[in-house]
Amino acid sequence: MTITASHAPAGLVLEVAGDLDHTNAQQLRHSAQETALPPGRLLAMDLSKLEFCDSSGFTALIAVRNQVVSAGGEVVLVAVTANMRRLLHLTGLDQVFDIRDTVALLTDR
Repeated sequence: MTITASHAPAGLVLEVAGDLDHTNAQQLRHSAQETALPPGRLLAMDLSKLEFCDSSGFTALIAVRNQVVSAGGEVVLVAVTANMRRLLHLTGLDQVFDIRDTVALLTDR
């Protein structure tokens, strides 16, 4: 798994690529902690290149969301693949996460 950070007008974008599983879920948590996102800002997780996500990966996504929200920020999942959307729906996490089609839509909040 690789995580690439870039800045967007509304906050920060983390592009997650590869497999998010029990072997590297902690890496996503650490990447989010290192961003030091100020309150009121947005963390967008671009999942367009995410190929696989197991329960540890979902737990990491939830942990990142909880951390950002408790610090006064927001989390948005963007460019979520059809399979990942299906899993988010089956687990009810589509009701927890704000899901957008593209990073470009983040300025239209």
